[in-house]
Amino acid sequence: MAPPAVLVVEHDSALREVLERVLHRAGFAPVTVPNGDEALTLLRYGVPVKVILLDLLDGSAFRTEQSRDPRLARIPVIVTSPANRRLPAGLLVDAVLAKPIDLDHLIAHVRAFCSALA
Repeated sequence: MAPPAVLVVEHDSALREVLERVLHRAGFAPVTVPNGDEALTLLRYGVPVKVILLDLLDGSAFRTEQSRDPRLARIPVIVTSPANRRLPAGLLVDAVLAKPIDLDHLIAHVRAFCSALA
């Protein structure tokens, strides 16, 4: 059985690489992109992912487009955001993790969403 794919949408290349390594070591198949536009392209192309880890920078625009597509709207989204920044009004997500990210907490969230979808 293939490991569950996790789409990481993160503009910071260093953090994106760390998240990729951590997710891989935890038994997931990370797919990384630097922005929401590339994430939507991959998803619309049919790359199957179980969970999306989304940087708040791309959050609103990405979620608006994701929610318009019934195939994509069902994929759980975990937003990462600086601890002192609020989510924009109306941005609905499944979980929020503060930056700097507690990696153990991140893995626990991803596992929980993957298990719920199994």
